[in-house]
Amino acid sequence: MDSDQRIFANKYRFFMVSALAGFIATLDASIVNVSLPTLSRVFSADVDLVAWVILAYSLTITALLLLVGRIAARKGYRLVYMVGFAFFTLGSAACAVSFSITQLIASRILQGIGAAFMMSAGPALVARGFPPSERGKSLGLFGTVIGAGLMTGPPLGGFLISTVGWRWIFIINLPIGVFGFFYAAKYLKLIDPDHPESRIDYFGGACQAVGLILLLLFFNRLSQPGWSSAMLYGVLAVALAALALFFWRETHTDSPLIGLSIFANIRFTIALATMTVLFISSSAGLVMIPFYLEEVLHQAPAQVGLILMTIPVCMFLIAPWAGRLSDAIGDRIPTTVGLVVYTIGTFLIATLNENSRPVDLVWRLIIVGAGSAIFASPNSSAMLSSIPKRFMGIASGLQATARNLGITAGVAISTAVFAHRYSTYQLTVDATQSFVQAFRWVINAFAFVAVVALMISLLRIKQPLPKEPEGES
Repeated sequence: MDSDQRIFANKYRFFMVSALAGFIATLDASIVNVSLPTLSRVFSADVDLVAWVILAYSLTITALLLLVGRIAARKGYRLVYMVGFAFFTLGSAACAVSFSITQLIASRILQGIGAAFMMSAGPALVARGFPPSERGKSLGLFGTVIGAGLMTGPPLGGFLISTVGWRWIFIINLPIGVFGFFYAAKYLKLIDPDHPESRIDYFGGACQAVGLILLLLFFNRLSQPGWSSAMLYGVLAVALAALALFFWRETHTDSPLIGLSIFANIRFTIALATMTVLFISSSAGLVMIPFYLEEVLHQAPAQVGLILMTIPVCMFLIAPWAGRLSDAIGDRIPTTVGLVVYTIGTFLIATLNENSRPVDLVWRLIIVGAGSAIFASPNSSAMLSSIPKRFMGIASGLQATARNLGITAGVAISTAVFAHRYSTYQLTVDATQSFVQAFRWVINAFAFVAVVALMISLLRIKQPLPKEPEGES
């Protein structure tokens, strides 16, 4: 039995590792969100400080994703997942025993290191473990697991906080992390590194980490008070300088962190760019809709959580089917249909007003969720099927990094635009009308961002289909 046959024979064991890691990482991201008011009261900390419980985790993940992608290619998936589960478990234990907000934030950084190792290689391991004819299906299943983690987090977090206390949102990670560590140690030794002869450019990794952290910090603080313009744009200048140094380094070293040649693959670049722009669009709705539900429709937080589960439920139900469809007919039709459906749903959300009912939002969210689900796994399949297998670890890290950047940029820009439009409308109408008009303006604007994603995606129609790149070394 050759190497690929041995790998394909154990595909569901490899899938179990990536699925477990993806589930626990997304569960932890969503479960902690509901704890922020409780943490603010417990530690007598203001909202800006408590927000760093989330921000420290997300910044750490984003800073490390590309570097971990290279480590996965060089050292192998086994090491990456063992390190990931170990750090995540230790970080969860440290969070659970924290007695100050500073200690909790520091522990979240440790947890974020583990999550970066677990998240970076997920799609690559899934794509590597399954034969090309099943790649869309497997990535669809992986998307389902991610949706399940996002869907489970808020209600589970609310239940644990209200019954046994906030520390349990971290304690529940411990048995899962220990199991994942030993399971990865046992089964991932069956798969060799994708690119073992490569070297790792740690200087380039440091440059991109500093650049991305400061860039995300700039986006995060863009709509927040407390920073002067000089400080805010000073952070942006340093971020851009660090990223410029990183790109210069990429072209002047024998062991680039990414290898900019990967972007010469037009199918890969189109899929990555489409995904990034779509996350910028979708993140605007994710941040604005909860405020619309509470401020305009006067829904309780528990009801808001249930309504927001609509999109993850759609992902859970539709993503596997969309993956199998892309295996059968290719990625071009599903990605186009998915983006069209998503864009229509987003424009429909922008028609809501103060007289709308929750059900009016729910059926629109079903359209948006269906479009997202139809698009996601075929686009991931297109991205990873278009490159040689030795680049899958790097591509997976790029995919996760682009997703985080898109979400952070979308949230920051949409909240800043909303604040500006809201203050403008307040000059002529009351607070509720001002909110509704600003909300509709922002959602419409980001629906046009989705149109841009569709236009980028349509460029793939002109590209030739890949010629089995996964067989290359």
